Amino acid sequence: MKRRKFIQLSGIGVAGAPIAGSFAHSSLEMKKAFVASPEVIVIGAGTFGVWTAYHLNQMGAKVTLLDAYGPGNSRASSGGETRLIQVDNDNPVYVRSAMRAYEWWKKIEEASGEQIVLSTGRLAMSQQETYRSRASERKRQLESQGIHNTEILNQDEIRYRWPQINTEDIIVAMYNGGGASGSTLLARKGCQAVAKMFEQDGGKMTIAKGTPIINKGKVEGVRIAGGNVLKAQYYVFACGPWLPKIFPELLLPKLKIERRDVLFVGTPPGDASFSYPNLPEWSVGGSGFYGFPGIEGRGLKVAPYPDDNAFDPDTDERLINPYQVKRTHDFVKHRFPALADQPITESRVCQVTNSTDGNFVVDQHPTSDNTWIVGAGSGHGFKHGPAIGEYAAKRILGEPVDQEFNKVFKLKEEVFK
Repeated sequence: MKRRKFIQLSGIGVAGAPIAGSFAHSSLEMKKAFVASPEVIVIGAGTFGVWTAYHLNQMGAKVTLLDAYGPGNSRASSGGETRLIQVDNDNPVYVRSAMRAYEWWKKIEEASGEQIVLSTGRLAMSQQETYRSRASERKRQLESQGIHNTEILNQDEIRYRWPQINTEDIIVAMYNGGGASGSTLLARKGCQAVAKMFEQDGGKMTIAKGTPIINKGKVEGVRIAGGNVLKAQYYVFACGPWLPKIFPELLLPKLKIERRDVLFVGTPPGDASFSYPNLPEWSVGGSGFYGFPGIEGRGLKVAPYPDDNAFDPDTDERLINPYQVKRTHDFVKHRFPALADQPITESRVCQVTNSTDGNFVVDQHPTSDNTWIVGAGSGHGFKHGPAIGEYAAKRILGEPVDQEFNKVFKLKEEVFK
């Protein structure tokens, strides 16, 4: 098996084992040179799928990547303009994963020549004094990981740096000044850049809907348009909100698909104060809102959450709920007063695939050992795509991985009530 040349990344991989591109040929690699490259079909070109395909390809597998609409399409959870990357998480597995993913996003940015990562910074504001102790603990956690750009800010400091934000009811904030702890990813562009690099390195990208052919619980192939059947040694289903439809008996009780409205508020002519780099990614704890600065002229991005309404990615109209429009205008009028009379200039409706415990799923199908399920982004999956793809590729090809990752990403027995 001929290993393709990795984009150079040194050190330890996300799963705790040396990356297969510290690039000296070990004796194990020499033995693998005499083994035919395994064939893998990956269904789904969102952040989990496209990065899994990319890493499998780099590790020497012969990979076909299928997607019904293409990378970063308007129905995908990985479509849209922007996603946040940050390492603020109680679980060290996700901290390590986000840090590893940031390295890969930067490397693919460099290799592709596309700008994918913006060092916007991240401002998490709170109306509660109790948040100060949590923010201080997060700062210590990040510093233990070598990240030293976290500040705890009082109301006056926030107002001084970002006078465009109404802070009269804000008591404290945590600010992460870019890097892995506070940057913005250009989501659609990122998926498309990885897919392009995958193809340039010999991977095959096909725009087609892939439906598993199952016989006695085992996947025996994937049917695409025209009745054609594709077969491989391994099958990877990274289909985001379509996973419960593909394996309904297994996943319909374990995954919940909910809608997420996103609105863009226009900015006054000539006013750049609400656009990158003059405003960070922001959130207000307990408000039910987070957002991003204006990027590429789209205006201030405002995302209301949560929305517990179920969503069908195939049939539901992607029209903004008028209630969320009203909520957004009311919120913006209070938090960003200069935008009080500005119109909504764009909107999107996406979806979130939630698991029962909020963890991702990267595991074998329980009755089909040649089949892997990679999904359940649960609202925080996009940024982890490169690291999850790397971990999934190692699992699929039998490379060493960290058992802590296996525990977190295991397909759980729990179901939604």
